[in-house]
Amino acid sequence: MKPILPERQLQPSKRLLLGVAIFAALSTGLLWPAAHRWAMLIWILWIPVFAFALRYVTGSWLRISAERGLSYCLKTPLGTRLGSIELDSSTIAELRLESSVGSRLMGLWSLKIISRDGTLHPPFHFFTGMDRTAEELHRYLQQG
Repeated sequence: MKPILPERQLQPSKRLLLGVAIFAALSTGLLWPAAHRWAMLIWILWIPVFAFALRYVTGSWLRISAERGLSYCLKTPLGTRLGSIELDSSTIAELRLESSVGSRLMGLWSLKIISRDGTLHPPFHFFTGMDRTAEELHRYLQQG
């Protein structure tokens, strides 16, 4: 019997914006002893990063359904990426849950899906609850 995969829609976590703000504040604080007021210019360099993170958080989504598979829309700095992935154990070779040091500090994970035919799927970065979702997807694919 195939386990039921609950249908859900995931959004990126707002903690990504908080993380960018914290990294901007830390970099300014670390440069303050050497550069004094000039260290405030670091905030100007962080504005595009914050804008890209805001675009990603407000426009990206991930839908998971047992019948329709995994559909996604990712608003990246290079444009919008739309697509879908069939949730079938014969097409998916591996689910890889990864995290960088910065995202680990924010409690966020990234999911990479690797197909058997070598098709490259975009990684799903900074989605809330991705660790639990990956476990559910893994259980679902193991039963298939």
